[in-house]
Amino acid sequence: MRLMRLLYQRGYSREDILELFRVLDWMLRLPPALEEAFIQELTDFEEQAKMPYITSAERVGHKRGLQEGLQEGLQKGVQQGVQEGEAAMLLRQITAKFGSPTEAVRSRVEGADSETLLLWSERILTASTIDDLWS
Repeated sequence: MRLMRLLYQRGYSREDILELFRVLDWMLRLPPALEEAFIQELTDFEEQAKMPYITSAERVGHKRGLQEGLQEGLQKGVQQGVQEGEAAMLLRQITAKFGSPTEAVRSRVEGADSETLLLWSERILTASTIDDLWS
């Protein structure tokens, strides 16, 4: 609350303050009781200062946007983790079958998408050389 007051006093625009609070909401989640107390104190402050307040519709929309963004980020993170695991497994298979991979092989594997990694993981079972893996 002190930060919000200071931002208003220093002349920051409403958009800048909202952007900062978006970042803070992303980084720090208040327990529901504290969030409600903050919203009430914020509303009281803005009414006293004759400043436009963040409407409940904006708060709800913002909250939904944060939740959707968090979900999307989580899904991307999981996908990236799966892909990194697939690449690590293929590199272990390559090492076991053909010896330590060159930097070019390592880069190619680490840059591949999940579908390609799965294809290569199947091909390694019958590949005689590392080149057989790619074709």
